[in-house]
Amino acid sequence: MSDKSVMVITGTRKGIGKYLAEYYVGKGFKVIGCSREQIEFEIDNYQHFCLDVSSETDVKKMFSIIRKNYGRLDVLINNVGVNYALSPVLIVPYESALKTIKTNLLGTFLMTREAVKIMMRKSYGRIINFGSMAVKHEVKGEAIYSATKTAIGSFTRVVAKEIYSYGITCNVISPAAIDTDLMKNVNSDALEEVLSRNAIPDIGRIEDVSNTIDWLINSESSAITGQTIYLGGV
Repeated sequence: MSDKSVMVITGTRKGIGKYLAEYYVGKGFKVIGCSREQIEFEIDNYQHFCLDVSSETDVKKMFSIIRKNYGRLDVLINNVGVNYALSPVLIVPYESALKTIKTNLLGTFLMTREAVKIMMRKSYGRIINFGSMAVKHEVKGEAIYSATKTAIGSFTRVVAKEIYSYGITCNVISPAAIDTDLMKNVNSDALEEVLSRNAIPDIGRIEDVSNTIDWLINSESSAITGQTIYLGGV
């Protein structure tokens, strides 16, 4: 059993996920992360699982270990996201669309379902899902990706109503573009045009993400649930 607050973060091998793992270990959490590939770093109070978030067997096995070893789960951050279908819809391969949907939507569903089962035991929990500014801007070439992020918003609003009586909140953070590997696949001119539609037409800061999460996971933020927070003035 753990005296520390326990947090699960998906997609911690690099980018925002790795940053959040380091940040929340620094704030005293026991952090459990996962990714499909092995990590190349070591952090105290951090445990890593290699798995695909869309594999029900692997996800259930991880949460079984968390339940047995820690006896609690306070925060879930569904950070992982992919965009295998970054093309006009007429040339998107079916398998690319399917992999994007499985990771972004079904992975979020599986992680959320299993996390709630543990959170219910202590009548407390915070779930943060990741959306995207693509939902608002409807960027050409991102039909499948945008659809998955739109679905996450609907999923979050419904789940928030289902789990609030257990003391658990569920919200979405939708960052503006942040300099990660996922963004490197986007045409720079197209990205600049999309960002120009925001109140803040600049690349987002990774610290904006952790600052928003800090507020949402605060015990005093119990009235904030079922919401989507767009960063950058989307």
